[in-house]
Amino acid sequence: VEHKRLRIAPMATLLSSSPVVQVTSRPFAPPRGRRSAALASCRVATRCDSSTSALEPAELAGAHAKPAVLSRRAALLAVVLGSSVGFVDAAPADAAVLSSPDDGVVLVVGATGATGRRVVAQLRAKGVAVRAGSRDIKKAQGLGLASGGAELVQLDVLDPASIARAMAGVTAVVCATGFTPSFKFKTDNPAQVDHKGTDNLVAAATAEGSTVKKFVLVTSLLVNAKAVGQKDNDNYKFLNALGGVLDEKLAAELNLRKSGLDYTIVRPGGLSNEPASAVGNLILRGEDTTFGLPTDPGREISRDTVAAVCVEALFAAAASERVVEIVSSPDAPVLPVETWFAA
Repeated sequence: VEHKRLRIAPMATLLSSSPVVQVTSRPFAPPRGRRSAALASCRVATRCDSSTSALEPAELAGAHAKPAVLSRRAALLAVVLGSSVGFVDAAPADAAVLSSPDDGVVLVVGATGATGRRVVAQLRAKGVAVRAGSRDIKKAQGLGLASGGAELVQLDVLDPASIARAMAGVTAVVCATGFTPSFKFKTDNPAQVDHKGTDNLVAAATAEGSTVKKFVLVTSLLVNAKAVGQKDNDNYKFLNALGGVLDEKLAAELNLRKSGLDYTIVRPGGLSNEPASAVGNLILRGEDTTFGLPTDPGREISRDTVAAVCVEALFAAAASERVVEIVSSPDAPVLPVETWFAA
């Protein structure tokens, strides 16, 4: 049975009527954040023997460990309970998605938005193959995304068929969508765009046959305000008054975090269209640490810097399964790119 991270020995093998079935595994490296000390440090070798029901401990060390003996029923139970029996070739927990610009195609969703178009431009500047997804292809053409070398593709986050077409064969997804207040509020609202639309993208990225290895999601500061004692924060109340947008973004975050995909969630402060030189240097912190308060080290951030953080998340192994909050300040020291996700 093939799985994105693991290959599991066929269950039929464990139930074989053959007297002896040998099943061995290499060291199992679970995804970051789910590591088990026991599994991470053990080699497991088991043998199914139809002539015995005894269960002996497997040797835990050494390439020549003596196989233990398991009944077929015990071997099946071990698989069902998530033992490392039969797990082989697990992907390295901290492998970067893109080790070079030639490693795959990146789909940018919301590519015609003020942040998305900057992500496209910065990826192309690095030589990365980009598929720019937008509901409005004419708008994408008018912005010159194709002339910059991006492949344009029609994509509506509320249309699963268009998502499947746009996502075919891509290595990573950067989602920079967000609802735009308009008279079409019945369909263009936070519950539909920021929540359901993002969930649709995650569903496609985790569907059978998907080649997606990484998902970068741009949300906002204060999405988790209620849970961390900030429900009376004026910034939260003001922003969330727009159709509960922060609550809907949080729901999308939670769905991504439990999806099994490798992810980086980027929560920026107030977005500025000014260049980074006019707004300040990057300040990158952990989740639920920055709330747009006067006591915070910064409150705004250039969209150029937001795009740069999204791009670096695709190349930095340390960005795996991370939630970061980002703002800027002219008084902040310059952070070398290689240290952005090091903390």
